[in-house]
Amino acid sequence: MNTTSTTVVSTKALLSGWERALLLLPALAGLFFGFAPLFFPVMFANLIQFPAESLYVYQLAGAATLGYGVTLCIGLFQKAWLPLRLPVAGVLVFNLASLYACAASIYDHQAPFSVFVVLCTSVLFVVITSLLLIRHRSAPRPDFYRPSGLLRVGLIIGGLSAAIFGLVPLVLPGPFFPLFPFQMGVTGIARQAGAACLGYAALSLLVQQGIDRREIPLSAIMAAVFNGCSGLMSIPYLLAGKIFLLPWIIVPVGLAALVISLFILRSAFLYKVPAQVAAAPAEQLHSLT
Repeated sequence: MNTTSTTVVSTKALLSGWERALLLLPALAGLFFGFAPLFFPVMFANLIQFPAESLYVYQLAGAATLGYGVTLCIGLFQKAWLPLRLPVAGVLVFNLASLYACAASIYDHQAPFSVFVVLCTSVLFVVITSLLLIRHRSAPRPDFYRPSGLLRVGLIIGGLSAAIFGLVPLVLPGPFFPLFPFQMGVTGIARQAGAACLGYAALSLLVQQGIDRREIPLSAIMAAVFNGCSGLMSIPYLLAGKIFLLPWIIVPVGLAALVISLFILRSAFLYKVPAQVAAAPAEQLHSLT
């Protein structure tokens, strides 16, 4: 009776081989759709048959997407489920919003073939992430932690920023584009950038509700990649002075969030996991064998 109970817990706490194989798909997609528009925006625009204009929008979308790809690729080497829970939840929110972005592009008659490819992959990733979150919904979180003080304030500010920069270009591109010298031809890309930002807003909300400390490192890496890439990439646009306001917001906010994320990551690695918590995954893995 005790052996059966332990096996059930271990199934929820550990990732199986086929679950890692499923996560490889959004991981590789995140790397490609992050790296390509971030570093090769003109080539990427031509590939997906969108206008090669307002390249800053492409790079912002790439920075936001790359955080998912890098984090999931690192997470594939984890045996435990908990470190990946928040990134997977973020991917789910991202792709749910991406479905809306694709539908809006189709409705606006701005949908080349690439939009339908993204639509199909978003449906697939929604299914994959939903399946994993449901399967592991009862995974134990023995090292529970609820942030407080300055960290909680930072999470609230970061979550609100991500929500604003997610919802406005996603739902209200009409009021968004006149604020900056962007071309309306890249509305679909801006919507996808907004969809990606919403995943980070969801992650911030989940952290405030309380997490296991083992969930912190990958979440911090995800935030560091997004904010670091967006902040550093925006510096040339800020110095050029051709885009009103937006780089002046993203550079200081992104770099500050990068520093905070690295500090949180350092603290997470220095934290000593209680012996009984650290031993739990090994015992659960032994019970499966």
